[in-house]
Formats: sequence, structure tokens, C-alpha cells
Amino acid sequence: MLKLIIIAIIQSGFLAVAQYFMKLGMEKVVEYSMTWAFFRSFFNWQLGLALILYVIAMVIYMFMLKTYQLSVVYPLTSISYVFTMLLAMFFLGEAIPVVRWVGVLLVMLGVGMIAK
Repeated sequence: MLKLIIIAIIQSGFLAVAQYFMKLGMEKVVEYSMTWAFFRSFFNWQLGLALILYVIAMVIYMFMLKTYQLSVVYPLTSISYVFTMLLAMFFLGEAIPVVRWVGVLLVMLGVGMIAK
């Protein structure tokens, strides 16, 4: 089980960093319109990096699914919630209210119960 938890933490790290770069990339996308400028704005390095990180996370997830039970693997991916909130707080300057931290703590308690 320890091996699965370590793999889940790595996979969740890739997911969280992908979300961070997705956010940065989407901030560069121009306001919605049916123009070439709108569609071209999707081609920025942050979105490209996010896509690569998502693919890496997906490959790791597929390994996890091949090796372990879905009912254990899928909840463990919620570890990415913690990583994503930390990235948002430290690198994007987002204020995270206490109630949101409590919610994530409850999810992590559930993950802990599943991982036993």
C-alpha cells in the first residue's frame, strides 16, 4: 500500500502542477469570440506544458489502474486537491478560506481511511 500512496502522491503532483499551468495559460486566452485571434490564443507555452503534464499524470494513473483496484486508486487522486490549493495560495496569491481547508481535510481523512 505504501508503494501505491507514493505513486499517487507523484501522480497528484503532476496533476496539481498541470492545473497551475492551465490557469496561467488560460489567463492569456483572449475574450471569447469566433475569431482566429481567440483560437490562436490557446497556443501558448503554459497550456502546452499543462497538456504534457496531464499526459504524464494520465500514464501514471493508467499504471495505477492496471496494478491496483479502482475503488482505492481513484480516491487517492484527491491528494491533488491539497497540492493545487497550496500552489494557488503560494504562487497565485489566492486567499484560501478556512472552510475550504476543512473540506479538503475531510477529504484527506476519507483518503486515509481508504488507504488502510
